[in-house]
Amino acid sequence: MIRIVVADDHLIFRQGLLKLLQSAENIKVVGETSDGASVLALIKTEKPDIAVLDVSMPVMSGFEVISDLIKEGTATKIIFLTMHDDLFTIKKVAGTQAAGFVSKDDAYEDLIYAIQAVSTGRKFISPSISDKILQLDILKDNENVLTGRELEVLNLIARGTTNKKIADQLSISVKTVETYRTRIMHKLDIQTTADIIKYAIKTGLLK
Repeated sequence: MIRIVVADDHLIFRQGLLKLLQSAENIKVVGETSDGASVLALIKTEKPDIAVLDVSMPVMSGFEVISDLIKEGTATKIIFLTMHDDLFTIKKVAGTQAAGFVSKDDAYEDLIYAIQAVSTGRKFISPSISDKILQLDILKDNENVLTGRELEVLNLIARGTTNKKIADQLSISVKTVETYRTRIMHKLDIQTTADIIKYAIKTGLLK
């Protein structure tokens, strides 16, 4: 029996997943919740085989949860759920130790297969997402992954900090800030500051 916990802040979607999982013969749902902090506690208590987590959750994002679990050496494997199939989210998930990545659009078709695959030591990625990964060659080419300094600048831009204040805070020139901004937009394939804010919110950099 594969023991599962589920975390998603959209109640109706989560209830649909629970119904789907409960219909499977070899899957047992041992807990479900709506936010990252609660599921982290649940995983530590129940020690499930697999945790199915939404990437974007209140309190703690899925990325923060998996980071904490890795630090503690928790054996529970993670399958991420996301409604976002944009370049930045896919790259960020590909850079984690998650065993599965399932698009919410395909969850009712793919999730059972993902759980079965992950439970036997394999990885699973929804076909719609894997196609995009192959097209972008993300797993082999990390040239578009943001550096630590670029993430700092992105975070400050998303918080509405001016180039001058970013320059002062990071002890760099305004011209260098502008270079970082241009590089970030190029790497993320975005055009405006509003897009930067959206990415920061979706990925948990900005709460």
